[in-house]
Amino acid sequence: MSKFKNTMGARLTKALFYETTNLDKSSVIYTLKDEDHLGYPSLRQLYLAEGDPTEFKFAVSHLDGWDHWTDLCESSWFKPYLSRWRNELELKIKSAALARIMVEAKTASKNSFMANRYLVERAWESRHESKVGRPSKAAIREAAHEQASDAARIAKDFERLTATKQ
Repeated sequence: MSKFKNTMGARLTKALFYETTNLDKSSVIYTLKDEDHLGYPSLRQLYLAEGDPTEFKFAVSHLDGWDHWTDLCESSWFKPYLSRWRNELELKIKSAALARIMVEAKTASKNSFMANRYLVERAWESRHESKVGRPSKAAIREAAHEQASDAARIAKDFERLTATKQ
């Protein structure tokens, strides 16, 4: 029997973590805290230590495979943790790459000019320019909510104005 499955053979999600398991801690393997806690390894630390932006090696090494990881990622209670970890990993990777570029910029190699140019232009900073093409579903949803709230506000104003004239 896998340590990642319950007695019925279903993969564990909440029961894997100290913070999300109530009384019976027998299935707990990890903690969601930033540091190891009460002998349980921090899944965040393991995730960042793996340093794999595809997350595949992490899923295979620390969970019951890719499907188990996707089940966990789709859990609404886990999404805030995952979002923070992904952002942190992205910054860690950018930081390491930038450090290598800074070392390259100090050399007399043929790539030092491009490395220096990259540094001077601060090219690692993300540009928040509007994208060309179809808007994302989130952008469409946000625009729809905005239009609906505008329509509701206008309707209330109309009622208020017409009620005072009678």
